[in-house]
Amino acid sequence: MRKKPKRFSVSVSGVDYRKLQRIAHSHRPAFSLQYIVNWAIQGVLDRADDPQLLLELGNPLRKGPR
Repeated sequence: MRKKPKRFSVSVSGVDYRKLQRIAHSHRPAFSLQYIVNWAIQGVLDRADDPQLLLELGNPLRKGPR
């Protein structure tokens, strides 16, 4: 029996939203935004055991650009 995936929402800036739309719509056939976001999340999860990932993510409490 397959388990139901967990659902949550993500808020992004208008600029980032338009970039995601551009990525999704530029593929033929067009991807859904759900597919693009899920693909990005899977990319992070695939690297979850890589210690370098934590360095690349940086410190979220630090001010300024990452």
